[in-house]
Amino acid sequence: MARHDRIGPLLVTALGVAAPALGPFASAQTVAESRGETSAEEIIVTASRQVDAALTAKVQQVLQDDPYAFTGHVTVITENGVVRLQRIVCEPSDLRRALYLARRVAGKHRVVNEIELIPIGFDSD
Repeated sequence: MARHDRIGPLLVTALGVAAPALGPFASAQTVAESRGETSAEEIIVTASRQVDAALTAKVQQVLQDDPYAFTGHVTVITENGVVRLQRIVCEPSDLRRALYLARRVAGKHRVVNEIELIPIGFDSD
């Protein structure tokens, strides 16, 4: 094996990609060759809009139901299996709790923190 261009099962899981009907160790080059292309590498995204919407709803529900954190100002957006938490919180504990809950619900999906921490009493002048 001269080149290390195989996609291992850990990378496939981390990226949320799949090479259909070629097994877990299929290379991107093999996928391109099977389609008649010679040198183009591609990533196949497996998440759908329905999966994204369901994941968003689950994360929102868990954040809303949690009695230990005020996350009413947090927005959840999921695109291609990547969960993004946005907007603001006022306490560091609320930020940590929101991230913990989102990661717990999202499981193997990636969670991106775009929450801004603005402490109560912070003077913006």
